[in-house]
Amino acid sequence: MGSHVAESLLRMGHEVVVLDDLSGGFEENIPKAARFVQGSILDPELNDRLFDLHSFDYVYHLAAYAAEGLSHFIKRFNYNNNLIGSVNLLNASINHQVKCFVFTSSIAVYGAGQSPISEEMAPIPEDSYGVAKLAVEQEMRISHEMFGLDYVIFRPHNLYGERRNIGDCYLNAVSILINQLLCGKPMTILEDGEQ
Repeated sequence: MGSHVAESLLRMGHEVVVLDDLSGGFEENIPKAARFVQGSILDPELNDRLFDLHSFDYVYHLAAYAAEGLSHFIKRFNYNNNLIGSVNLLNASINHQVKCFVFTSSIAVYGAGQSPISEEMAPIPEDSYGVAKLAVEQEMRISHEMFGLDYVIFRPHNLYGERRNIGDCYLNAVSILINQLLCGKPMTILEDGEQ
């Protein structure tokens, strides 16, 4: 998803710096016109150096390990990457007076059993991934109230498309099904398959 955002921003004439640890993507997906820094949002010193060097106006935060079902079993990793890393970016954004922070949350903040989902529903996450995403959303609200940091949140679910890493069997339904088909395995159908 990040490579598509970077491409769109470049087409609109923006300068783009991509920070990625490549744990879930591939360097060849990063647009050539973007400045690429291999590193982690878990490194606050690196983040601060980048913010000092580039004086960012906007931050698009798409760095997360998106393994909802796995998050129960990798809690520390989940919270470090998906919450602490996000807080590092929020702190840098506040300290460097970023105009707007755009955050990729998840539909996982709503939990299961609430259908159809609407933005008016109370978030009730049922896994560590959703809890971390909701915590970042709350940090953004507080950061806006205390420091005036404008923000945008979007909550996608089951993303698919060009350049998606379908080799990760913990990502989402579409990637899992494509991976199963490519490996000659039967597709996993949950419940009655009618949904």
